[in-house]
Amino acid sequence: MKITIEYMGFFSIKDVPSNSELEIERRTTISTLLDDLGVKKEHRKYLVPLVDRQRKDFDYPLQDGQSLFLYFPVGGG
Repeated sequence: MKITIEYMGFFSIKDVPSNSELEIERRTTISTLLDDLGVKKEHRKYLVPLVDRQRKDFDYPLQDGQSLFLYFPVGGG
């Protein structure tokens, strides 16, 4: 099945440009996908996943045709 992955800002995934279409296995969770893409687990506590514009947990199983958007929320004072 295929999904689209997007991200912005200083976050990047080696060899996977933002707005890429990826072929993944059925029942792949966001966490599993990030493992496969080499995203370090310690970075995930700051990362927010949105699937089709809705916030999802990392254990959410992705479905064919969905769009995954990853971002680090901006904070400060």
